Amino acid sequence: MNGPEHYAAAQEYLAAAKADGIEPGDAAEVSNLAFAQVHATLALAAATAMAGSIVTAHGAVNAALPAADGKAWQAVAGVVAQTSGRD
Repeated sequence: MNGPEHYAAAQEYLAAAKADGIEPGDAAEVSNLAFAQVHATLALAAATAMAGSIVTAHGAVNAALPAADGKAWQAVAGVVAQTSGRD
């Protein structure tokens, strides 16, 4: 999963926790809230890591992090770095 997918999953689990018929404190509410929190945290980590990055008009990603860290976070966040020499 990439950052946006984690964010979407967090929203889905949060909605499930508040679905009709689920009472506060029910196991379904507690587990859905826990899953929502995990996905929200992973989305935040991906967004934070990519916050200093610049995506050029040609789709290349220039990370503000050291090269090795930037490439690792791009891979985890689902961003494909392109090098064209025109950026």
